[in-house]
Parts: sequence; structure tokens; C-alpha cells
Amino acid sequence: MKLEEITKVMLDYDGAPVGFNWRGKQFLVASKPVRWYSRKLWWEEAESAQKGIGAALMEIEMWRMWALSEQDRVFFELIHNQPQDNWVINQINRQ
Repeated sequence: MKLEEITKVMLDYDGAPVGFNWRGKQFLVASKPVRWYSRKLWWEEAESAQKGIGAALMEIEMWRMWALSEQDRVFFELIHNQPQDNWVINQINRQ
């Protein structure tokens, strides 16, 4: 799957997504989001690292959740790229 960006991500006080827009639809998170961290293939993405940004270079914040739009119920796996603060879909499963 090609990574697709999502927009207008709304977060709770702990930084978990509670809603977002994707393909012109507004989705509300319908389950408790689960967060974990994965490792980036840093050697493919960066030629050298600036001092002090090692964690941002090495780790990817990932989230899994069910979300609802008016027509769909979808299981999303999202990637939160930091420090750029953009969100992309890594995987979806429709029910």
C-alpha cells in the first residue's frame, strides 16, 4: 500500500488521535488507540544524523484503531512522523 497522508488530525490530551480526515471523509476514532514505536530504516532515509536528534531518526510512532465515517467502519494503522508532525496511513482493513 502506498502511504497516504491524512489531514486535520485531532488529538486528545495524551496525544492520541480522536479524529481525522481521509479521502474527503471525516473519521472519528471508535476504539481506544494503541500506540507503539517501530524502528526506521534510517540508513535508507538519512545520510547523516544531526547531533541530538537520534530518537526522532530511529523511531516511528505508530497507532492502531477502529474509526467510523458516515458510511464506513475501518481499522487503521497510522504513522506519526516526528518532528515534521505529519500523519500517514500505513495499513487499512475495511469491515
